[in-house]
Amino acid sequence: MQAKDVPELPILQFLQARNWEHPMRPGCIFVGFDNSVFNAMPQGTPEKVGRAKMNALIRKGLVDGCTCGCRGDFELTGEGVKALRLHLAPKG
Repeated sequence: MQAKDVPELPILQFLQARNWEHPMRPGCIFVGFDNSVFNAMPQGTPEKVGRAKMNALIRKGLVDGCTCGCRGDFELTGEGVKALRLHLAPKG
């Protein structure tokens, strides 16, 4: 499995829901926590792949946070919110 195999939409949706439900508790990188971004990734996603995916989302400017080994504190950026709206906009 590679980072490109992990869909970004569920991660963006998860972070948006976290922000609405728990605005003072951003997403983390640790497996097993209710605010872990791994909850939005396919089951069994290796930690290295999950970190790479989050790095990719940070590079794209969709997510703010850190993958150095700290909590992560992942949140959607303004660009992430726009991308989410585009993904969810009615087609046609």
